[in-house]
Amino acid sequence: MQHKLKPTSYSARNLICNYDLYGNGRLSVYVSLYVYTILCAGNIFNINFNEVQAFFFAIPPISAIGVAHANNISSFKQRDGTYIAFLVFLSIGVFGFTLTEYSKYVILLFSFFLYLSLMIVTSYPEFASYRALIPPVFVISFLTILLGGVGQFYVAVDRVITISVAGVIGYFAICIIPATYYQRIWYHSSYVVLSRITQQLKLIALEQSNTITFHGECVNRMNNSLGFTNKSKNKMVFKECSGKIQQFYFAIAYLYNSNNVQTNDDYIVALHATLTELQPYFKQHQIIPTQFISQISQHLEKIKHNDIETLWKLLGLIIDDWNILCQYNH
Repeated sequence: MQHKLKPTSYSARNLICNYDLYGNGRLSVYVSLYVYTILCAGNIFNINFNEVQAFFFAIPPISAIGVAHANNISSFKQRDGTYIAFLVFLSIGVFGFTLTEYSKYVILLFSFFLYLSLMIVTSYPEFASYRALIPPVFVISFLTILLGGVGQFYVAVDRVITISVAGVIGYFAICIIPATYYQRIWYHSSYVVLSRITQQLKLIALEQSNTITFHGECVNRMNNSLGFTNKSKNKMVFKECSGKIQQFYFAIAYLYNSNNVQTNDDYIVALHATLTELQPYFKQHQIIPTQFISQISQHLEKIKHNDIETLWKLLGLIIDDWNILCQYNH
């Protein structure tokens, strides 16, 4: 039985999805535009607002949002910590470079001490994840010497205050974003794992390949993204569904490596066909029709191989959890 979804994607969107597999990049763009709009609205009636103030009011928080939504960010705590750390590091850099005179020796000396200080701070385990912030902090801070006001203490203080005010506004703005937007990262991650499973089954069932490698990186990304589901009332369902998808992934790896089943087994071929039909639902985060549950039940009544039966049972359990999550989190 064929189940068709109404096509909703275009080639350009598919290219973006293929490049940004886990959705962090798209979320970063949406949040940046949202915060930038708020910052602009807050200064629409400020007639004394100039280009330099605009730079320090907009660029630091938007840059902080970008690094706070990188691919390695997997929880709200990590997002907030990275956002704050970036602005603190940047404020120190801006303050120092603003006070620096137009002397290459002074600039080099301050740059050395700033870099050394940040490296020492990020050498501690609790701050080690912030080491990647040092290069963008240096680039933006260094631009300070091109904006005038160099060597003036009050200008340095004014710039730090501007960054702080914009940072606070940006922080409260991202805190009120519904958690469901961040939960999409988990949906994207789980789709990547299920898509990899479908690809592996194709190699096993249809092409009967002897050189299949199973990597756990996509599974780790899915499990790490559970940090964005902590605010959901269904957080336990998210966790259980991730566990079943992980078990499904490695059960197929075990089945392939154990060589105790025919690769062209009819039920392996049928499992690949079923997963192929399910891919659009997983990709678009939509509820899966009950016909698939009936189809799985019919197969379970006929399967006599325990390992293959386990795979079909896991798929049924994954669909049950998936439908619960799609029903209450969309």
